[in-house]
Amino acid sequence: MRKLFVLFSLVVVVVALAACAAPTPVVVPQTVVVNQTVAVPQTVVVQQTKVIEQTKVVEQTKVVQQVVTATPAPKPTSVPTPTIPPPVLTSTEGCAAGATKVTWFIGLGAGTQPDDVTKEKAWADKYNKSQKDVCVVLNVVYNTGTNSYDALKAMIAAGNAPDIVGPVGKAGRASFQGSYADITVLAKDAGFDLSKYDPNLLEFTKDEGVLVGIPFALFPSFIFYNKAAFDEAKLPYPPQKVGDKYQGKDWNLDTFTDLAKKLTVDKAGNDATNAKFDPKTIKQFGFFEQWTDARGVATFFGGGLPYDAKDSKTAVIPDVWKQSWKWYYDGVWKSHFMPTSDYYNSDLLGQGNTFGTGNVGMVWSHTWYTCCFDLAKTKWDIAVVPTINGKTTAKLHGDTFAIMKASKNQKAAFTVLTKMVVDQDLFQIYGGMPADPKDQATFFANFDKRTAPNKINWDVAKEMLKYPDLPNHESWLPNLIKANDLFTAFRNKMDQTPGLDIDAEIAKLQIDLSSVFKAAAPAQ
Repeated sequence: MRKLFVLFSLVVVVVALAACAAPTPVVVPQTVVVNQTVAVPQTVVVQQTKVIEQTKVVEQTKVVQQVVTATPAPKPTSVPTPTIPPPVLTSTEGCAAGATKVTWFIGLGAGTQPDDVTKEKAWADKYNKSQKDVCVVLNVVYNTGTNSYDALKAMIAAGNAPDIVGPVGKAGRASFQGSYADITVLAKDAGFDLSKYDPNLLEFTKDEGVLVGIPFALFPSFIFYNKAAFDEAKLPYPPQKVGDKYQGKDWNLDTFTDLAKKLTVDKAGNDATNAKFDPKTIKQFGFFEQWTDARGVATFFGGGLPYDAKDSKTAVIPDVWKQSWKWYYDGVWKSHFMPTSDYYNSDLLGQGNTFGTGNVGMVWSHTWYTCCFDLAKTKWDIAVVPTINGKTTAKLHGDTFAIMKASKNQKAAFTVLTKMVVDQDLFQIYGGMPADPKDQATFFANFDKRTAPNKINWDVAKEMLKYPDLPNHESWLPNLIKANDLFTAFRNKMDQTPGLDIDAEIAKLQIDLSSVFKAAAPAQ
């Protein structure tokens, strides 16, 4: 039996090696196959074995040949590398003689599309002609992959840092933590009054305690709601002021969850509060957290940072985030008022762009989401987020223009920056809500033209600005890219996988984050 086992093992090795090799036929000695046929149960008589030897050798050889010469799987069609447009560099032509050159770098956020660049050039030309002290020149690097980030890193390393960077939000700035000048000092030196801005917005524009810009284009979050879904269910619309009640109840998590269940309907017309409700045939969902990662999901319950305040290399998941993720996961897999990944990637929900399908009652997102559904055709409005654990939190995105510490012309750059953050032309390019209240009426009047015949209560957006997530969900993290990958993967896992022990998964995420944080480059 040992001899038979050895011979059989040789056959396995030969076949395995052949299967992994290139598809050139390999001649396998028949003796190996014959020996393979001997490996039959000991109860088989010798005469039977001889018959096998006489009749099976060729057949077995064919089998081996067939395995070895199997046609390899076709190579996947190669996808051409996208062509990245060359950088756009403007000259000092048209500037006054002796004007201080201020370089404006665009590439860490919005503003790199061809139409945007044309408008940005026009703005710079107009500004340069309006005065004689400063000459604004553009350096636009198209935001494709990491090329714009790599370009800025190279400029800084070469001692050729731009003066102004923007528009740029929290996420874009986080990749260059510590590289921006303190605007508080520059504003004081220039006599610029920052007190007209909401203290919460000034706090939001700080990175690790340093005010790196003046609040500019803001993207508050709120609840987009589908009026048609509410009308069909004969439900009143959700509150539009913080503190207002809904059907006589506080607008809190319990009330919100119950409403989301009532807006979730299967093909038989049963909502998610009905015992006959079938989660396998859902045709309309009550709620969805649109286009965000696990940090964004967590912020529904409150802001926070996922590391120890005294040691950024040690991950500590905030308790409110744990609560939020548990509620979210139960909403997807237990109460079924939020879609699984299979549902939200289906045609029913627009392959991820859910609200415009009309098959979701409410989504939580930002003003920038108005880019992505038919503002006139969809019957919609906006509502305030619910108060959770006694606190209202509306996660906030916002762009500003930052001045680099390495700039050799910080004072001149600040002069330009003060003009940029109040310019209506730039607001229209980037689509953000003006931070200064006196500029908001014009902004929303232009918005109303796009949303008609809907009459949107933009006061909701203004009110949500009072409740930003502090700390912000896009704040800097050690080893930022890898940390963000973990948060993205964590939400995907919640969306894709039933039956998880969420407490155990959160504990694992915390361990993984600590490993990633500890591996961060010292420069971060």
